[in-house]
Amino acid sequence: MSDQRGKVLSFGPFELSIGGRILTNGAETVSLGARAMDLLIVLVEQANKVVGRRTLIERVWPESGVEQVSLRVHISALRKALNRSDPGRRYIANVPGRGYSFVVPVTSASLPMSGDLNPSSRPRLPARLVRMLGRREALATIQMKLAEQKFVTIVGPGGIGKTTVAVAVAHEMSATFNGQIYFVDLSALGGASRVAPAIAAALGVSVQTSNVVPALIDRLQGRSTLIILDCCEHLIDEASAVAEELICRVPTLHLLATSREAMRVEGEQIYELCALECPGEDNKSAHDVLQYPAVQLLVDRVRAVRGDFELTDADAPIAARICRRLDGIPLAIELAAGRVDIFGLSKAASLLDDRLNLSWVGRRTALPKHQTLNAALEWSYDLLGVTEKRVLSRLSVFAGGFTFEAAVAVVADETIDEANVSDCIWELRSKSMIAAQGQSARLRLLDTTHAFASQRLAESAEEVGLRRRHALYFGDLFKQGASMDIPERIQALGVEVGNVRAALNWAFSVEGDAKIGVELAAASASTWMAMALLTECRDWMTKAIGRLDNASAGSRQEMIVQSALASCMMFTDGMTEESYASWEKARLLAECLDDTECQLDSLLVLWAHQIRLPNYAEATELADRCGDVAALSGNRGAIAMANYMRGVTYHHSGRISQAEACFELSLHRDDEASRRSLITRFGYDRKVDALAVLANVTWLRGCPDQARRLKLTSIAEARQLDHAVPLCVALAWASFNTYLASPDDPETESLANELVDHAGKYNVESYQGFGLGMQALYGVRRGEGDAATATLYRGLEKLSAARYGVFNWFLQAEFARCTAVAGHPQLGLAVFERAKINLDETHWYAVELRRIRGELAVYNDEGLEVARQYFLSALGLAASQASLSWELRAATSLAIAEESAELKERAWQTLQSTHAKFREGHETVDLRLAKQVLAVSHLHDGAANSMH
Repeated sequence: MSDQRGKVLSFGPFELSIGGRILTNGAETVSLGARAMDLLIVLVEQANKVVGRRTLIERVWPESGVEQVSLRVHISALRKALNRSDPGRRYIANVPGRGYSFVVPVTSASLPMSGDLNPSSRPRLPARLVRMLGRREALATIQMKLAEQKFVTIVGPGGIGKTTVAVAVAHEMSATFNGQIYFVDLSALGGASRVAPAIAAALGVSVQTSNVVPALIDRLQGRSTLIILDCCEHLIDEASAVAEELICRVPTLHLLATSREAMRVEGEQIYELCALECPGEDNKSAHDVLQYPAVQLLVDRVRAVRGDFELTDADAPIAARICRRLDGIPLAIELAAGRVDIFGLSKAASLLDDRLNLSWVGRRTALPKHQTLNAALEWSYDLLGVTEKRVLSRLSVFAGGFTFEAAVAVVADETIDEANVSDCIWELRSKSMIAAQGQSARLRLLDTTHAFASQRLAESAEEVGLRRRHALYFGDLFKQGASMDIPERIQALGVEVGNVRAALNWAFSVEGDAKIGVELAAASASTWMAMALLTECRDWMTKAIGRLDNASAGSRQEMIVQSALASCMMFTDGMTEESYASWEKARLLAECLDDTECQLDSLLVLWAHQIRLPNYAEATELADRCGDVAALSGNRGAIAMANYMRGVTYHHSGRISQAEACFELSLHRDDEASRRSLITRFGYDRKVDALAVLANVTWLRGCPDQARRLKLTSIAEARQLDHAVPLCVALAWASFNTYLASPDDPETESLANELVDHAGKYNVESYQGFGLGMQALYGVRRGEGDAATATLYRGLEKLSAARYGVFNWFLQAEFARCTAVAGHPQLGLAVFERAKINLDETHWYAVELRRIRGELAVYNDEGLEVARQYFLSALGLAASQASLSWELRAATSLAIAEESAELKERAWQTLQSTHAKFREGHETVDLRLAKQVLAVSHLHDGAANSMH
C-alpha cells in the first residue's frame, strides 16, 4: 500500500486521502469497508491500467490470500458505494481474462498542512471541470504566455471550450497568484458601460463614482493578480478599452480573456483554441481512435448515461466519423453523446450526417465551425418531444441562470402544467440541454443553446406572454426581498441581476409593459445599490421615472425610484443641484406618503447639501425638521441622527454650547442597528463624524487634552468600519484639530498626507481637496512659496467642484497669515482679500478670521487702531460663543499689539483672566505663548513672530 500520507487523489466528484484512508464526495464521507478501501487505493494509484486479479489479491490480502470470488464480492461492494454517490458513471471496468481497470481520469494534489489552510486565499472561481480531455498542451502554452506576456485572449467559436480552459488555467496558477484570482462573467451584461463596474463587483470594490477604472487601478496596485474576463465578444469595444488601460497601468496585473474575436489592443497575446483532435479515416480499431481526445470525450459522455458502454473495434470508425462530422467541438460532441443512449452509435451517426448536410446547404455564408455547431443544436432540438421543445424555447427568457422553482413558475401555463414542466426540465438536464451552475441548485442554458432556443421562441406566438410572466415573477421575488429589509437577503438577490436586466429591457421596450418595468425597478433598487452597480441603477431608475403614468404619480413606487435615483446621482456625480432636486422630490413624496424612513433619509441628504455649501440657516431648518419627524417616530436611531445633525449645524453656526449637548445626546442614546443601516445605505457614519466635530467643540471650549482623546477615538472607529468616507471624515477633522493644537507636531502633517492618499484612492474629491489645503499650510510654513500656493488652489478647486465650502475661508486666511509670518506681508494680505471673506459672519471660526485680519493689519502697517478693532471684535464674538481657545488667541494678539502702558495693562488683564480659565493643555502652543506674554514684556515684532 502507498505510504504517501500527504497525497490526495481526485476523480469524478470524489477525493481520496491515501494516508487518512478517507473517501469524500464534497462534504460527505463515503462509507467503505477496509478491503474495499484497499482495493480502491490500488486501482486508483494505477488508473487507466489493467491490474491483474492475482496482483490485487496479493496487495489486499498479502498474508492469507483468498479466492477470486471474494475479490469479486469486494469489487461489487466498491462499485455500489461509488454508484450511490455518483449514479450513472462507471469507475471500474472488468477486463475479461486479465483483471480490473480504474477508467476515470485521476488527478493528484498534496494535502496541505493544517496551518496552511486559509479559506480567504481560495480562488474566486467556478469549479474546475473534472474531465477535461485533450487540453494539456493548451494549458501549458497559455500558462507560459500569461507568465511572460501577462495578457492572453483565448479566441475560438462558441462551444469550443474557452471558458473551461480559462477556468482550468486559473486553477493551475492559483498558487502562483496566492489565490488572488477573480472570475468576471460578462455574458449577462447588457450595456458596454457596465464592464468596469462588473470587475469592481467581482473584486469587492465599492466605488461611488461613474468612472470606475481609476479605483480599479488603485485597488490592483502592488499585488500579483489574475483576472479572467469571460465572454467578451458582445462587449468587445468596452472590454478592450478597460483591459488595455488596466494592463498598461498595473504592472502586477495579469489578464486572461475569452472571446469569439481578439480584442486587438496593445500587449494582447492571442491563443486560438482549436477543436479537439479527431482520428482520420485510416484509424480502424478502438485502441487507435481512443488515442484522440475527441473520441475520448465522446466515449466518456456516453458512459455517463450508459455505464456499461464499451467502444468496440466495429464501432470505432463510427465514433471517429461522428467526431469528425462535429469538427471536434466539445459542445457538439456532448450533445451527440446524449443521443447515443437512445439511438445507438450507428443510428445516431446516420441521423447526424443527414442533418448536418441539410444545414450546410442552408448556411453557406456562415463560418464552417458555426455551421457545424448550429446544425448540431438544431439536430438535437429536433430529437426532443413537442413539449420538451416548447419548454426549452420558453426557458430562453431567463438570463444568467435560474432556479428550478423559477423555471416552473414562469414556463408552466394552461397548456403545459407544472408537473409536465418539471418532468421536461429534468429530461432536458439529462440530455445536456440544460447545465448545472457550479455546486448550487441553479440551472442554465449554455450560451449557444440559449441563442438557439431564443430564436425558436421568437418564431412562436408565445414570446410576449413568456416575457411578461418572467418580469412579473422577478418583480414579485424582489418585492419580497425588499419587504424583508434584511441586507443579506437583498445581497443574495444579486445572483438574479441578469434576469432583472432582461425583464427591465423587455418591460421598457416597445412590446413591453412600462407599468411592470416601474414596479420591478422599484423592487430591485436596493439590490442594485447593495451591489454598488450605481451607474446601472441610475439608468434603470431614470427610465422608470420617465415611464410613470398618472396612476403611479405620488405612489410609494415613485418615492422608492426617486430616492434610488437621487442616491445614485449623489454617489456618482456628487452633491449637485440636480441631485438636490431629486432628493427634494423624494422628500415631498415621503411626506405625502407619511414614510418616516424616507423622510429622514431625504432630510439628512438635503441637510448635508446645505452644510457643505455652507448655508447654515437652511441647514438649521432642515435639522430641526428632521428632529420633529424623529420625535414623532419615537425611534432611538432617528432621534440620535437628528441630534447629530443639530450638533453639526450648531457647531458650524457658532452655537458651541448647544452643539456639545446635542452631540452628547446623539452618541450616548444611539441605536447601533440604525447606525449600521445608515452606513450600509450611504457609506457614512454619524458616530465618526459626531466624535470628530465634538473634538473640535471640546478644543474650542478650552479642553485640548479631551479633544485629543476624542480625535483618536474617531479615527479608531473609522478604521474599524473599512468604509471610504468615514475615514476621510475622521482624518480631515483630526488633521485640522491637531493643526490647531500642535501645528509643528509631525503627526499633524502625517494625518493630512494620509487623508490625501486615502481620499484620492476612493475618488472622494471634497476631502482630498481639504487635505491638499492642509498640505499647503505646511508647505508655506516651510517656505515653499509658489509650490504651496499651487497646492492650496488645487485643493480649493476640488472643494469647489464638490460644492464643499466648510473650510474654504479658514484655509485661505491661515495661508495668508503663514505667508505674512514667512516675510511676505503684502502677499499674505492679497491672499486674504482674494478669498472675499465676509468678516460679519458669526460661524464657528469667524473669531479666528477677525484675529488673522488684525495680525495682517499689524504686519502691513495699517495702524494699531485698525488692528485693535479686529482683535476686540474677535474677543467679543469669542465670548458670546463660549469659544475659549479662540478667545485666548485674540487676547494674546491684542496684548502683544498694544503699545501704551494703560491699554497694554488692560489687554494683559484680559489675557490673564482668559488664561486662568484653562484647566488642561498647558503645554500646547497657544497656552505657552500666552504664559510667555504674561510673564515678560516683549517687543512686538519678536512676540508676533513667535505666533505659530
